[in-house]
Amino acid sequence: MLKIFDLEEMSQENLDFLIKRSTVDIESVKGKVKSIINGVKNYGDHGIKKYTEEFDKVKLNSFKVTREEIDDAWDNTNGKLVNQMRKQIEYSKKFHEKQLRKELKIEIEKGIILGERYTPIESVGLYVPGGKAAYPTVLQILAVPAIIANVPRIVICTPPNKDGKISDSVLVVADILGIKEIFKIGGVQAIAALAIGTETIEPVKKVVGPGNIYVNCAKIMLYGKIDIDMPAGPSEVLIVSDSSANPTFVAADILARCEHDENASAILITDSKYFAISVNREIKKQFNNLKRKEIIKKSLTKYSAILVSSKLEEIINFANEYAPEHLQLMVEKPWDILTRIKNAGSIFLGNYSPVAIGDYASGTNHVLPTGQYAKMFSPVGVETFQKKSEFQFITKEGIEKLEPIVREISAVEGLDGHYNSVKVRLNK
Repeated sequence: MLKIFDLEEMSQENLDFLIKRSTVDIESVKGKVKSIINGVKNYGDHGIKKYTEEFDKVKLNSFKVTREEIDDAWDNTNGKLVNQMRKQIEYSKKFHEKQLRKELKIEIEKGIILGERYTPIESVGLYVPGGKAAYPTVLQILAVPAIIANVPRIVICTPPNKDGKISDSVLVVADILGIKEIFKIGGVQAIAALAIGTETIEPVKKVVGPGNIYVNCAKIMLYGKIDIDMPAGPSEVLIVSDSSANPTFVAADILARCEHDENASAILITDSKYFAISVNREIKKQFNNLKRKEIIKKSLTKYSAILVSSKLEEIINFANEYAPEHLQLMVEKPWDILTRIKNAGSIFLGNYSPVAIGDYASGTNHVLPTGQYAKMFSPVGVETFQKKSEFQFITKEGIEKLEPIVREISAVEGLDGHYNSVKVRLNK
């Protein structure tokens, strides 16, 4: 099912194609996105309703979710599902609470105290994809770290389905977490409303959450008016395995990624040609039992492949260059390999750590950098919703010690006023 390449003999063209994968190129949609942003800016609520009807095929009189809609969602949601979502939130809180940063204060020399403190961003918008599917997991994994960071105002935007409603499970999770501002809007119009504001929606300071190329383009174009988490593209996994791995497990993990999107990427890199063939055999067998066959088939043939290399150094170099959203280390000694990984969004160690566990259950964040962005961005976490201030307290003794540094360097830079502000404090 997957093409098998010898990494050492692979052409640079094929290698570059796999590494680049479906990198989000927003140039083709910039004009359309700008037009929608301007429409929301100029027409506010009316613009949102117009674009929701045009793109989502839903006519809304009001797009703010009511208490009655939330109560109906509780009535329609299976109790077993609610219990498992509560458990998911519990694990997520346990993990993210450990990320909370505390004040740093250090006296680097007598009379010179430096430090930093963290405060929450005043307001954030959480974008949760929807419309055709429900993603309560995305909501909880965005909301939990924001709540732990003590963000005072949290706003949710998620697209309505064809009946003009939001998924019951999403509303139940929002209610469990105590989030009051929920809006039935998606796409560019949602990002624009969160950034610019309308009659109904007060603007926020930061927007976080995954979306399609239009949503990503809107976030990038509005960056500066709002802060954003990261650009994001289709889901991806890189699996590093040796003969100690189970080919059935590996095949299942490849198919799980590929069912996300026809542009999703699943790469296996292994030291065994025989293992590669075994995985392909398993992919073929398991494929027939899955529902999203058309999506999986396209994803397997686009940006997915199996690479074979006998050199561990070459395998690790490829992993760091590929910089995957998800990295699975299905090898005999995963902890040894972990210390050599520099670029990855989330890393799954061993045979019993599939990506789906991170998506649904374990508590780590699964809003992650894709398309090599793991080289410069981090997963969403508590720090995503915090900002840092530095502080310093200098005594008379301290400023006397620092005066020579300011005197000499400010003279080189020609900023005598800077030195004067120090000198006047030392004059008797």
